[in-house]
Amino acid sequence: MMEEIKEEVTPYPADEAGVEKGDVVKMVAEPDRMKDKKGITGSTLKIIAIVTMFIDHVGAAIIEHYMNLLYLNDADYCRDLITSKVPGLWAEWMGDISAVQNIDMIFRAIGRIAFPIFCFLLVEGFLHTRNVKKYLIRLLIFAFISDIPFDLAFFAEIGLGHQNVFFTLLLGILALVCIDHVKHKDADSFTGTYRFIAKIGVVVAGVLGAIAASTSMFIIVGMILNGLFGIGDLIPTLIFGFIGGIAAYIPVTCKWDEVKKIKLASSLFVTLFFFVLAELLNTDYGGWGVMAVIAIYAFRNAKSNGFLWGVVSLTVMSIGEGVAFLDLIPVRFYNGKRGLKMKYFFYAFYPAHLFLLFLLRYWILGF
Repeated sequence: MMEEIKEEVTPYPADEAGVEKGDVVKMVAEPDRMKDKKGITGSTLKIIAIVTMFIDHVGAAIIEHYMNLLYLNDADYCRDLITSKVPGLWAEWMGDISAVQNIDMIFRAIGRIAFPIFCFLLVEGFLHTRNVKKYLIRLLIFAFISDIPFDLAFFAEIGLGHQNVFFTLLLGILALVCIDHVKHKDADSFTGTYRFIAKIGVVVAGVLGAIAASTSMFIIVGMILNGLFGIGDLIPTLIFGFIGGIAAYIPVTCKWDEVKKIKLASSLFVTLFFFVLAELLNTDYGGWGVMAVIAIYAFRNAKSNGFLWGVVSLTVMSIGEGVAFLDLIPVRFYNGKRGLKMKYFFYAFYPAHLFLLFLLRYWILGF
């Protein structure tokens, strides 16, 4: 009689993915670092991300708005405004625009540490759970809950021009769901649509490269060429990115069989779709935030930590994101354990702290 095979529950319940008591989760091959249970837990990483995110948002929601006020008014006006609300708060450096800019730069640099860790925890949760639907619903709910506090904190008005980071994470998970679906499809089930995508895979790679280049620091290439030849910033950058995408695709796939090409081309198509969608919706970190999630997932089993490639993606978007390379230290010592139970803490903290920062700024500065 054949012995019944039962699925096991991992010791790490992946609270980031919305696992509830009794949920069955899939076992995944863990990197060697998971064998050593000493180190940093998931909750410790989350606390690091939350603290650095808060510092970043103090800079974006308060210091930068105050800096704009200081640009438009003299130091005496700002001193009288602030001391009328909080006597004794004023310091001499607050009247020096250069000093305020430097402090803001420090706060925002510290904040670069947060987002890659959230991406990493997102991928960890996805790898450990089958309950993705519940996770997606939760992200969507809190994305809408956070939208007004996000607008008020950063833009001092409510509108549809910008979307908060929950939308970025939501699109990242949706991309992983699609990529994972293609990955686990049987070779015989690939229909004509998949085969067509494989045939135009080189074009997909080129278009993805073009759009990525035009939304990243590679736009500098176009600016240089525009200065030299006056041919516009965007066109040379698009051409540069398109050629780069093709140059990366062809050497990798030249000796691959059809199934591998179908899976890669389909994954690139999914990446392109959600990258563009994030850019159109103008989510926090945009398409590069989605790209970071996909990169961490795609290279998770590589000898080089997949997290590294997520940070590289963000650094390509903006050189200032390079501060996040410091994250390699705590993530390297991540032991795969959940740690403290704080499943809903981040969900509640994100909109709550944004709204409180807005209220604090409005009380002191009046807007």
